[in-house]
Amino acid sequence: MNCHQANELIHSYLDEDLTEHEQSELKQHLCQCVDCRTHFHGLRQVIVFLQSASHVYAPENFTEKVMAQLPKDTMLQVWKKRLHRHPLLVAASLFILLMAGSSYSLWADDKQFLLTTPGPEHLQINSDKNIVIVPVNQTVAGDIVIRNGDIKVEGTVEGNVVAIDGHIYLASTGHITGEKEEISQAVEWVWYNLKQTVMNLTY
Repeated sequence: MNCHQANELIHSYLDEDLTEHEQSELKQHLCQCVDCRTHFHGLRQVIVFLQSASHVYAPENFTEKVMAQLPKDTMLQVWKKRLHRHPLLVAASLFILLMAGSSYSLWADDKQFLLTTPGPEHLQINSDKNIVIVPVNQTVAGDIVIRNGDIKVEGTVEGNVVAIDGHIYLASTGHITGEKEEISQAVEWVWYNLKQTVMNLTY
C-alpha cells in the first residue's frame, strides 16, 4: 500500500467506514510510515477538538457587543448610503436646489422695474415712479406680475396680482378675482418661482 491509498483509507477510517481487512492494512502501513502516522494523528486531534467544542456557545449579547465595537460610519458614508437608498429623492432634491439657485440669482441680479400682464393696454404705467394703475371701469383678464414696483387696483383684475419687492394697493372700487400676493424676500421669491415652474410642468 502506498501513501496515497493510505491517505484515502485514513479519511474513511475517521468516518468509520472501513472493513476489518482495510483497517488491518491501514494499521500495518501506519506502523511503517512516519509521515502517514503523523498525518493520521493530526486529523484525530482536530476531530477531538471539534467534538469537545461542540457544546461551546457564544456569550449573551455577543453580536450586539461586537457591532458596538465596530468603527462608526463617517457622515460622508452615512450620506452615501442614504443617497443609494433613495435615488428619486436625490434627483428631486438636486432639481429643487438648482431651481432655487437659479431663481435666487435672478432675484439678486435683476433690480429693474418689470411688468408682466396679458392686458397692458388697460393699464396706466408710470416707469419713473415704478407704479402701475388699473384704472376705474377697466378690466384686465389674466394675472399681473410686477417687480420692483407698486400696483394700484382701481378697476378689476380677473386673475392673480403679484408684487415682487413692491406693494399692492386696492382701492374701494377695485376688485381682484384671484389671489393677491406681495413677495418681499429672496426665499419667498424662490418659492414663488418653484411653484410657477411646477405648475408649468404639470399643465
